[in-house]
Amino acid sequence: MRNASGNLTRKELLLNSFKLGKLEKDLFGATPPSTFVGRFGYPEVLTGPLVSPVDREVALADTPDKWLHLSREQIIELRSNLVRSNFKLNVRDARDPDRLLKETQELAMAALPVDVEVKFLKPPKRTLRFDSILTPMGPSGTVTDIEIVENPHVPKKVDMLADDRDIKAAEAATILYEDSISPYQISRLLSVGTLGEKRLIVPTRWSITATDSILGNSLLKRVRSYPENTEVQLFVSEAFGNHFEILLIPRVYAFGWTEMWLSEAGKVEIGDLYEDAMNKPRYMDGGYYAARFSALEFLEQRRRQAAIYVMREVKPTYDIPLGSWVIRELVKEAFSQRPFIFESIADALRSVRARVKAPANTLFLKKQLSQTNLTQFS
Repeated sequence: MRNASGNLTRKELLLNSFKLGKLEKDLFGATPPSTFVGRFGYPEVLTGPLVSPVDREVALADTPDKWLHLSREQIIELRSNLVRSNFKLNVRDARDPDRLLKETQELAMAALPVDVEVKFLKPPKRTLRFDSILTPMGPSGTVTDIEIVENPHVPKKVDMLADDRDIKAAEAATILYEDSISPYQISRLLSVGTLGEKRLIVPTRWSITATDSILGNSLLKRVRSYPENTEVQLFVSEAFGNHFEILLIPRVYAFGWTEMWLSEAGKVEIGDLYEDAMNKPRYMDGGYYAARFSALEFLEQRRRQAAIYVMREVKPTYDIPLGSWVIRELVKEAFSQRPFIFESIADALRSVRARVKAPANTLFLKKQLSQTNLTQFS
């Protein structure tokens, strides 16, 4: 069965994605590397490495920065080939890890795939889960033992900071980022409790947003000192039923985020957040911080500051969420394209509304535009 738009249904995707064959209690394979920490039962949580018995494309299975031009079916297949191992611990166990946690931490520190042997209590369950923040998750099972069977390749800076018990986690994350360690690996390191003076296991969905926030805040300190952007610019990108319009206005730094979720019936649900020097977002939102981080990266590269307005329109075809990486990477993709240049903010906003159902009274527009401009845009 296919839905009205001709895309594969959830059931078809699920059935087509599993190519693992029969799963046994003992699994020998490679981790991309990848780890996962759940949040249910906090502070008692489940964690462990994700291991693939499939030899091909193991590294690609946990590198979202290389997924943008894959199909969602290819992404789900990659993720469904990873078997999630689980063992239970308290989040404070990071301060005195047992052998299973030490093995998991060592895997998280690796920069390349690592061979590992995992023993499960019983054969892993065949499941496939989707989430707005997390990448798709495949089969899972409770482990009794984890053994690394080759020496992981650990970057020197990662090894050094993992041994440093006097540095704050946010400072360590920033140093790693400035040493060209991927934000995706930094999130993994924070999650399994390998960074900082007061080490904790952090659920993966929280560590993803925390990493975007920490690295974004570090970039913002520099961005605020740069001259203002000189043009009204509009950047556009689209993939997986997600359409982005990103407006840069020549002003001091501010950031606005508006999500528009379209239903098959034509209804629109709107999410709206904003920040500037005097205002902070009302709540933590993973999509907001993912977009903000990528936007601040762009401003840092340009040595400019601007008022940035990211508008995300989510179409009904995005019926299977793939994670917040979609936002992070699509904002980067937009900034890699040549921008549209406008004489005025009002002209740019009219161009936006020709393509998406952008509301006229969002927090960003109220703060950044005069009443006259709002009237012209309405």
